[in-house]
Amino acid sequence: MKSRIRQIFLFFLVFILIVDGISYAGLLMDFSIFRNPYIFAGFWIISASYIFALHLFSRVFLAENKPGFFARFYVFSGIFLSLYVPKLIFVIAFFAEILLKVMVWPVLRIFSDPAGFGEFFLYGGMNFISLAILPLSAISMLVIIEGMIFGRFRFRVRPIEVNSDVLPASFDGFKIIHISDLHLGSLFGQQDKIRRAVEMINRESPDLVLFTGDLVNNLAEETEGWCDVLSGIKSGLGNYSILGNHDYGEYYNWPDEESRMGNMKKLFDAHEDSGFSLLLNRHQKIRKGDEEIYIAGVENWGLPPFMQYGDLKKAVEGIPEDAFTVLLSHDPSHWDAEILGKTRVQLTLSGHTHGMQFGIRTKKLGWSPVQLKYPRWIGLYQEGDQFLHVNPGLGYIGYAGRIWIPPEISLITLRKSI
Repeated sequence: MKSRIRQIFLFFLVFILIVDGISYAGLLMDFSIFRNPYIFAGFWIISASYIFALHLFSRVFLAENKPGFFARFYVFSGIFLSLYVPKLIFVIAFFAEILLKVMVWPVLRIFSDPAGFGEFFLYGGMNFISLAILPLSAISMLVIIEGMIFGRFRFRVRPIEVNSDVLPASFDGFKIIHISDLHLGSLFGQQDKIRRAVEMINRESPDLVLFTGDLVNNLAEETEGWCDVLSGIKSGLGNYSILGNHDYGEYYNWPDEESRMGNMKKLFDAHEDSGFSLLLNRHQKIRKGDEEIYIAGVENWGLPPFMQYGDLKKAVEGIPEDAFTVLLSHDPSHWDAEILGKTRVQLTLSGHTHGMQFGIRTKKLGWSPVQLKYPRWIGLYQEGDQFLHVNPGLGYIGYAGRIWIPPEISLITLRKSI
Protein backbone atom coordinates (compact mmCIF):
# COMPACT_ATOMS: atom_id res chain seq x y z
CA MET A 1 0.00 0.00 0.00
CA LYS A 2 2.87 2.40 0.79
CA SER A 3 4.34 1.87 -2.66
CA ARG A 4 0.93 2.55 -4.20
CA ILE A 5 0.64 5.84 -2.29
CA ARG A 6 4.08 6.83 -3.62
CA GLN A 7 2.99 5.96 -7.15
CA ILE A 8 -0.13 8.10 -6.77
CA PHE A 9 1.96 11.01 -5.46
CA LEU A 10 4.37 10.74 -8.40
CA PHE A 11 1.44 10.61 -10.82
CA PHE A 12 -0.02 13.83 -9.44
CA LEU A 13 3.42 15.46 -9.33
CA VAL A 14 3.89 14.81 -13.05
CA PHE A 15 0.27 15.80 -13.75
CA ILE A 16 0.66 19.14 -11.95
CA LEU A 17 3.94 19.98 -13.68
CA ILE A 18 2.62 19.13 -17.15
CA VAL A 19 -0.76 20.87 -16.75
CA ASP A 20 0.76 23.96 -15.16
CA GLY A 21 3.52 24.14 -17.77
CA ILE A 22 1.14 23.90 -20.72
CA SER A 23 -1.50 26.18 -19.22
CA TYR A 24 1.10 28.86 -18.45
CA ALA A 25 2.42 28.63 -22.00
CA GLY A 26 -1.12 29.10 -23.32
CA LEU A 27 -1.81 32.06 -21.05
CA LEU A 28 1.52 33.57 -22.07
CA MET A 29 0.45 33.49 -25.71
CA ASP A 30 -2.94 35.02 -24.89
CA PHE A 31 -1.97 37.70 -22.35
CA SER A 32 1.23 39.74 -22.28
CA ILE A 33 0.90 40.23 -18.51
CA PHE A 34 2.10 36.65 -18.03
CA ARG A 35 5.54 37.76 -19.27
CA ASN A 36 5.88 39.68 -16.02
CA PRO A 37 8.46 37.88 -13.81
CA TYR A 38 6.35 38.48 -10.68
CA ILE A 39 3.32 36.83 -12.30
CA PHE A 40 5.57 33.96 -13.39
CA ALA A 41 6.97 33.54 -9.87
CA GLY A 42 3.54 33.75 -8.23
CA PHE A 43 2.09 31.12 -10.56
CA TRP A 44 4.82 28.60 -9.82
CA ILE A 45 4.96 29.36 -6.11
CA ILE A 46 1.30 28.30 -5.90
CA SER A 47 2.11 25.11 -7.80
CA ALA A 48 5.13 24.36 -5.60
CA SER A 49 3.08 24.96 -2.44
CA TYR A 50 0.45 22.51 -3.60
CA ILE A 51 3.06 19.87 -4.45
CA PHE A 52 4.62 20.32 -1.01
CA ALA A 53 1.24 19.97 0.73
CA LEU A 54 0.45 16.88 -1.36
CA HIS A 55 3.78 15.39 -0.29
CA LEU A 56 2.99 15.98 3.39
CA PHE A 57 -0.43 14.35 3.08
CA SER A 58 1.01 11.35 1.24
CA ARG A 59 3.56 10.74 4.02
CA VAL A 60 0.89 10.32 6.71
CA PHE A 61 -2.03 9.01 4.63
CA LEU A 62 -1.76 5.39 5.83
CA ALA A 63 -0.82 6.15 9.43
CA GLU A 64 -2.88 9.19 10.44
CA ASN A 65 -5.54 8.24 12.97
CA LYS A 66 -6.86 11.62 14.03
CA PRO A 67 -10.58 11.90 13.19
CA GLY A 68 -10.13 15.23 11.41
CA PHE A 69 -7.45 14.06 8.97
CA PHE A 70 -9.77 13.01 6.17
CA ALA A 71 -11.93 16.10 6.54
CA ARG A 72 -8.85 18.26 5.94
CA PHE A 73 -7.57 16.05 3.15
CA TYR A 74 -10.85 16.08 1.22
CA VAL A 75 -11.09 19.88 1.46
CA PHE A 76 -7.54 19.91 0.11
CA SER A 77 -8.71 17.61 -2.71
CA GLY A 78 -11.60 19.96 -3.45
CA ILE A 79 -9.22 22.90 -3.74
CA PHE A 80 -7.11 20.79 -6.11
CA LEU A 81 -10.15 20.12 -8.31
CA SER A 82 -11.16 23.78 -8.28
CA LEU A 83 -7.69 24.72 -9.54
CA TYR A 84 -6.89 21.93 -11.96
CA VAL A 85 -10.21 21.09 -13.61
CA PRO A 86 -10.33 24.65 -15.06
CA LYS A 87 -6.69 24.37 -16.10
CA LEU A 88 -7.32 21.00 -17.73
CA ILE A 89 -10.24 22.44 -19.69
CA PHE A 90 -7.99 25.28 -20.84
CA VAL A 91 -5.19 22.85 -21.79
CA ILE A 92 -7.56 20.78 -23.94
CA ALA A 93 -8.76 23.92 -25.72
CA PHE A 94 -5.16 25.08 -26.15
CA PHE A 95 -4.21 21.78 -27.83
CA ALA A 96 -7.25 22.10 -30.12
CA GLU A 97 -6.06 25.60 -31.00
CA ILE A 98 -2.55 24.35 -31.79
CA LEU A 99 -3.94 21.59 -34.00
CA LEU A 100 -6.07 24.12 -35.87
CA LYS A 101 -3.08 26.41 -36.41
CA VAL A 102 -1.01 23.53 -37.77
CA MET A 103 -3.82 22.65 -40.19
CA VAL A 104 -4.63 26.24 -41.30
CA TRP A 105 -1.16 27.67 -41.91
CA PRO A 106 -0.32 25.43 -44.95
CA VAL A 107 -3.69 26.39 -46.48
CA LEU A 108 -2.91 30.08 -45.98
CA ARG A 109 0.43 29.55 -47.75
CA ILE A 110 -1.47 28.45 -50.85
CA PHE A 111 -3.88 31.38 -51.03
CA SER A 112 -1.92 34.21 -49.40
CA ASP A 113 1.43 35.21 -48.01
CA PRO A 114 1.08 34.65 -44.24
CA ALA A 115 3.66 35.45 -41.65
CA GLY A 116 6.26 32.83 -40.84
CA PHE A 117 4.89 29.86 -38.95
CA GLY A 118 6.59 30.86 -35.68
CA GLU A 119 5.07 34.33 -35.73
CA PHE A 120 1.71 32.99 -36.90
CA PHE A 121 1.76 30.33 -34.17
CA LEU A 122 2.57 32.75 -31.36
CA TYR A 123 0.85 35.99 -32.38
CA GLY A 124 -1.57 35.13 -35.18
CA GLY A 125 -5.24 35.88 -34.94
CA MET A 126 -6.24 32.32 -34.07
CA ASN A 127 -5.90 32.35 -30.31
CA PHE A 128 -9.68 32.60 -30.03
CA ILE A 129 -10.27 28.99 -28.89
CA SER A 130 -8.24 29.23 -25.70
CA LEU A 131 -9.65 32.70 -25.04
CA ALA A 132 -13.22 31.57 -25.63
CA ILE A 133 -12.85 28.64 -23.22
CA LEU A 134 -11.75 30.82 -20.30
CA PRO A 135 -15.36 31.61 -19.19
CA LEU A 136 -16.10 27.85 -19.12
CA SER A 137 -12.98 27.27 -17.03
CA ALA A 138 -14.08 29.98 -14.60
CA ILE A 139 -17.59 28.50 -14.39
CA SER A 140 -16.17 25.03 -13.66
CA MET A 141 -14.18 26.49 -10.78
CA LEU A 142 -17.27 28.20 -9.35
CA VAL A 143 -19.33 25.00 -9.68
CA ILE A 144 -16.72 22.96 -7.80
CA ILE A 145 -16.46 25.56 -5.04
CA GLU A 146 -20.27 25.79 -4.79
CA GLY A 147 -20.39 22.01 -4.39
CA MET A 148 -18.02 22.31 -1.43
CA ILE A 149 -19.70 25.25 0.29
CA PHE A 150 -23.34 24.35 -0.29
CA GLY A 151 -23.79 21.16 -2.32
CA ARG A 152 -22.42 18.69 0.22
CA PHE A 153 -25.05 19.66 2.80
CA ARG A 154 -28.04 20.26 0.52
CA PHE A 155 -29.93 17.27 1.95
CA ARG A 156 -32.93 16.03 0.03
CA VAL A 157 -35.77 13.66 0.93
CA ARG A 158 -36.62 11.65 -2.19
CA PRO A 159 -39.91 9.72 -2.11
CA ILE A 160 -40.04 6.30 -3.80
CA GLU A 161 -42.79 3.68 -4.04
CA VAL A 162 -42.21 -0.08 -4.29
CA ASN A 163 -45.21 -2.19 -5.26
CA SER A 164 -45.34 -5.92 -4.58
CA ASP A 165 -48.08 -8.53 -4.50
CA VAL A 166 -46.01 -10.45 -1.92
CA LEU A 167 -46.26 -7.63 0.62
CA PRO A 168 -48.67 -8.42 3.48
CA ALA A 169 -51.76 -6.17 3.49
CA SER A 170 -50.98 -4.73 6.92
CA PHE A 171 -47.67 -3.38 5.55
CA ASP A 172 -49.35 -1.38 2.79
CA GLY A 173 -48.05 2.18 3.28
CA PHE A 174 -45.10 0.98 5.40
CA LYS A 175 -42.37 3.68 5.36
CA ILE A 176 -38.67 2.91 5.21
CA ILE A 177 -35.95 5.53 5.38
CA HIS A 178 -32.89 4.37 3.46
CA ILE A 179 -29.59 6.18 4.12
CA SER A 180 -26.03 5.21 3.31
CA ASP A 181 -22.34 6.17 3.25
CA LEU A 182 -21.95 8.67 6.06
CA HIS A 183 -18.13 8.52 6.07
CA LEU A 184 -17.96 10.29 9.42
CA GLY A 185 -14.24 11.01 9.13
CA SER A 186 -15.04 13.27 6.19
CA LEU A 187 -17.70 15.08 8.26
CA PHE A 188 -15.45 15.96 11.20
CA GLY A 189 -16.89 18.94 13.09
CA GLN A 190 -20.09 19.01 11.02
CA GLN A 191 -22.46 17.56 13.62
CA ASP A 192 -24.87 20.47 13.33
CA LYS A 193 -25.25 19.85 9.61
CA ILE A 194 -26.08 16.17 10.13
CA ARG A 195 -28.53 17.08 12.90
CA ARG A 196 -30.53 18.82 10.17
CA ALA A 197 -30.61 15.54 8.24
CA VAL A 198 -31.69 13.71 11.41
CA GLU A 199 -34.54 16.19 11.86
CA MET A 200 -35.60 15.66 8.24
CA ILE A 201 -35.66 11.89 8.81
CA ASN A 202 -37.71 12.18 11.98
CA ARG A 203 -40.27 14.46 10.31
CA GLU A 204 -41.16 11.57 7.99
CA SER A 205 -42.09 9.33 10.98
CA PRO A 206 -40.58 6.20 9.38
CA ASP A 207 -41.45 2.68 10.44
CA LEU A 208 -37.84 1.57 9.84
CA VAL A 209 -34.52 3.30 9.23
CA LEU A 210 -32.02 1.22 7.25
CA PHE A 211 -28.37 2.21 6.80
CA THR A 212 -26.36 0.43 4.10
CA GLY A 213 -22.78 0.85 5.26
CA ASP A 214 -19.61 2.94 5.22
CA LEU A 215 -20.14 4.61 8.57
CA VAL A 216 -16.44 5.59 8.58
CA ASN A 217 -13.55 5.96 6.18
CA ASN A 218 -11.21 3.64 8.06
CA LEU A 219 -11.22 4.06 11.81
CA ALA A 220 -13.68 3.61 14.65
CA GLU A 221 -12.26 6.81 16.18
CA GLU A 222 -14.08 8.71 13.45
CA THR A 223 -17.33 8.00 15.32
CA GLU A 224 -16.24 10.06 18.35
CA GLY A 225 -18.79 12.78 19.00
CA TRP A 226 -21.31 11.27 16.61
CA CYS A 227 -23.23 8.60 18.54
CA ASP A 228 -25.40 11.20 20.30
CA VAL A 229 -26.29 12.72 16.94
CA LEU A 230 -27.12 9.43 15.22
CA SER A 231 -29.01 8.03 18.18
CA GLY A 232 -31.46 10.88 17.62
CA ILE A 233 -32.79 9.05 14.54
CA LYS A 234 -36.20 7.66 15.51
CA SER A 235 -38.39 5.02 13.89
CA GLY A 236 -41.41 3.02 14.89
CA LEU A 237 -39.94 -0.49 14.59
CA GLY A 238 -36.18 -0.09 14.75
CA ASN A 239 -32.99 1.03 13.02
CA TYR A 240 -30.79 -1.53 11.25
CA SER A 241 -27.41 -1.29 9.55
CA ILE A 242 -24.68 -3.22 7.75
CA LEU A 243 -21.00 -2.64 7.00
CA GLY A 244 -19.50 -1.19 3.82
CA ASN A 245 -16.08 -1.75 2.32
CA HIS A 246 -14.54 1.17 4.23
CA ASP A 247 -15.76 -0.08 7.61
CA TYR A 248 -13.31 -2.99 7.66
CA GLY A 249 -10.27 -0.72 8.02
CA GLU A 250 -8.51 -2.40 5.13
CA TYR A 251 -7.31 0.90 3.67
CA TYR A 252 -5.24 1.63 6.76
CA ASN A 253 -1.72 0.53 7.64
CA TRP A 254 -2.40 -1.51 10.82
CA PRO A 255 0.58 -2.79 12.84
CA ASP A 256 -1.10 -6.22 13.12
CA GLU A 257 -4.39 -8.03 12.59
CA GLU A 258 -5.23 -7.83 16.28
CA SER A 259 -5.26 -4.03 16.09
CA ARG A 260 -7.59 -4.10 13.08
CA MET A 261 -10.00 -6.46 14.84
CA GLY A 262 -9.93 -4.21 17.90
CA ASN A 263 -10.97 -1.36 15.65
CA MET A 264 -13.82 -3.49 14.29
CA LYS A 265 -15.06 -4.18 17.83
CA LYS A 266 -15.15 -0.44 18.55
CA LEU A 267 -17.05 0.12 15.32
CA PHE A 268 -19.64 -2.50 16.28
CA ASP A 269 -20.09 -0.72 19.61
CA ALA A 270 -20.52 2.61 17.79
CA HIS A 271 -23.38 1.17 15.71
CA GLU A 272 -25.07 -0.03 18.90
CA ASP A 273 -24.47 3.27 20.72
CA SER A 274 -25.97 5.07 17.70
CA GLY A 275 -29.16 3.02 18.01
CA PHE A 276 -28.55 0.70 15.04
CA SER A 277 -28.62 -3.09 15.13
CA LEU A 278 -26.00 -4.58 12.83
CA LEU A 279 -27.21 -7.30 10.48
CA LEU A 280 -24.04 -9.20 9.69
CA ASN A 281 -25.17 -12.12 7.51
CA ARG A 282 -28.39 -12.47 9.48
CA HIS A 283 -32.01 -11.34 9.40
CA GLN A 284 -34.67 -9.84 11.63
CA LYS A 285 -38.42 -10.42 11.60
CA ILE A 286 -40.62 -7.30 11.58
CA ARG A 287 -44.20 -7.86 12.75
CA LYS A 288 -47.40 -5.87 12.38
CA GLY A 289 -50.32 -7.67 13.98
CA ASP A 290 -50.37 -11.23 12.69
CA GLU A 291 -48.28 -10.48 9.59
CA GLU A 292 -44.55 -10.08 9.09
CA ILE A 293 -41.78 -9.11 6.71
CA TYR A 294 -38.05 -9.77 7.02
CA ILE A 295 -35.04 -7.45 7.03
CA ALA A 296 -31.79 -9.23 6.12
CA GLY A 297 -28.26 -7.89 5.91
CA VAL A 298 -25.00 -9.16 4.46
CA GLU A 299 -21.45 -8.10 5.11
CA ASN A 300 -19.76 -6.33 2.24
CA TRP A 301 -19.83 -8.16 -1.08
CA GLY A 302 -18.29 -6.49 -4.10
CA LEU A 303 -16.64 -7.33 -7.37
CA PRO A 304 -12.80 -7.46 -7.19
CA PRO A 305 -10.83 -5.68 -5.86
CA PHE A 306 -13.50 -5.28 -3.14
CA MET A 307 -13.86 -7.96 -0.50
CA GLN A 308 -16.58 -10.60 -0.52
CA TYR A 309 -17.40 -11.22 3.13
CA GLY A 310 -21.14 -11.32 2.52
CA ASP A 311 -22.85 -14.69 2.99
CA LEU A 312 -26.25 -14.32 1.38
CA LYS A 313 -27.27 -17.92 2.03
CA LYS A 314 -26.62 -17.52 5.74
CA ALA A 315 -28.38 -14.14 5.86
CA VAL A 316 -31.67 -15.44 4.44
CA GLU A 317 -31.56 -18.95 5.90
CA GLY A 318 -34.84 -19.64 7.70
CA ILE A 319 -36.85 -16.92 5.94
CA PRO A 320 -40.05 -18.46 4.50
CA GLU A 321 -40.02 -18.58 0.69
CA ASP A 322 -43.28 -16.66 0.42
CA ALA A 323 -42.15 -13.87 2.79
CA PHE A 324 -41.50 -10.28 1.70
CA THR A 325 -37.79 -9.66 2.28
CA VAL A 326 -35.72 -6.47 2.28
CA LEU A 327 -31.99 -7.12 1.92
CA LEU A 328 -29.26 -4.66 2.87
CA SER A 329 -26.14 -5.11 0.72
CA HIS A 330 -23.67 -2.23 0.45
CA ASP A 331 -22.46 -2.78 -3.12
CA PRO A 332 -25.13 -2.75 -5.88
CA SER A 333 -23.10 -5.13 -8.06
CA HIS A 334 -24.12 -7.85 -5.58
CA TRP A 335 -27.70 -7.64 -6.90
CA ASP A 336 -26.83 -8.79 -10.41
CA ALA A 337 -24.22 -11.28 -9.23
CA GLU A 338 -26.13 -13.22 -6.57
CA ILE A 339 -29.63 -11.84 -5.94
CA LEU A 340 -31.50 -11.07 -9.16
CA GLY A 341 -33.22 -14.20 -10.46
CA LYS A 342 -31.37 -16.36 -7.92
CA THR A 343 -33.34 -15.50 -4.77
CA ARG A 344 -36.85 -14.45 -3.79
CA VAL A 345 -35.61 -11.20 -2.21
CA GLN A 346 -38.09 -8.55 -3.34
CA LEU A 347 -36.19 -5.38 -2.39
CA THR A 348 -32.44 -4.87 -2.10
CA LEU A 349 -31.00 -1.64 -0.68
CA SER A 350 -27.46 -0.54 -1.54
CA GLY A 351 -25.17 2.49 -1.49
CA HIS A 352 -21.45 2.58 -2.27
CA THR A 353 -21.48 4.54 -5.56
CA HIS A 354 -22.12 8.04 -4.07
CA GLY A 355 -23.43 8.88 -7.56
CA MET A 356 -19.73 9.84 -7.85
CA GLN A 357 -20.88 13.05 -6.10
CA PHE A 358 -21.14 14.46 -9.61
CA GLY A 359 -23.69 13.95 -12.35
CA ILE A 360 -27.04 14.91 -13.80
CA ARG A 361 -30.29 13.58 -12.39
CA THR A 362 -33.70 14.67 -13.58
CA LYS A 363 -37.00 12.84 -14.07
CA LYS A 364 -36.00 11.98 -17.62
CA LEU A 365 -32.21 11.94 -17.51
CA GLY A 366 -29.62 10.37 -15.26
CA TRP A 367 -25.90 10.42 -16.00
CA SER A 368 -22.65 10.21 -14.07
CA PRO A 369 -19.18 8.89 -14.95
CA VAL A 370 -19.63 6.28 -12.19
CA GLN A 371 -22.11 4.37 -14.35
CA LEU A 372 -19.19 3.17 -16.48
CA LYS A 373 -18.33 0.92 -13.53
CA TYR A 374 -21.75 0.61 -11.89
CA PRO A 375 -24.58 0.53 -14.45
CA ARG A 376 -27.03 0.49 -11.52
CA TRP A 377 -25.62 3.56 -9.84
CA ILE A 378 -28.52 5.54 -8.36
CA GLY A 379 -32.24 5.30 -7.71
CA LEU A 380 -34.72 2.47 -8.18
CA TYR A 381 -34.29 -0.44 -10.60
CA GLN A 382 -36.81 -3.19 -11.32
CA GLU A 383 -36.47 -6.55 -13.03
CA GLY A 384 -39.67 -8.57 -12.87
CA ASP A 385 -40.88 -8.57 -9.28
CA GLN A 386 -37.46 -7.73 -7.81
CA PHE A 387 -36.25 -4.22 -6.96
CA LEU A 388 -32.89 -2.61 -6.24
CA HIS A 389 -32.57 0.83 -4.71
CA VAL A 390 -29.18 2.59 -4.72
CA ASN A 391 -28.83 5.53 -2.34
CA PRO A 392 -26.13 8.11 -3.28
CA GLY A 393 -25.17 8.65 0.36
CA LEU A 394 -25.32 11.35 2.99
CA GLY A 395 -21.58 11.89 3.31
CA TYR A 396 -18.74 12.15 0.83
CA ILE A 397 -15.25 10.90 0.19
CA GLY A 398 -12.35 12.08 -1.96
CA TYR A 399 -13.89 15.47 -2.71
CA ALA A 400 -15.53 17.48 0.09
CA GLY A 401 -18.48 18.40 -2.06
CA ARG A 402 -21.34 17.29 -4.29
CA ILE A 403 -22.20 18.62 -7.74
CA TRP A 404 -25.83 18.07 -8.77
CA ILE A 405 -26.03 14.75 -6.88
CA PRO A 406 -27.29 15.92 -3.46
CA PRO A 407 -26.96 13.94 -0.24
CA GLU A 408 -30.12 11.88 -0.08
CA ILE A 409 -32.60 10.60 2.46
CA SER A 410 -34.62 8.03 0.52
CA LEU A 411 -38.21 7.61 1.73
CA ILE A 412 -39.40 4.24 0.42
CA THR A 413 -43.11 3.50 0.80
CA LEU A 414 -44.12 -0.13 0.38
CA ARG A 415 -47.41 -0.73 -1.44
CA LYS A 416 -49.47 -3.86 -1.73
CA SER A 417 -50.17 -4.59 -5.40
CA ILE A 418 -53.82 -5.29 -6.11
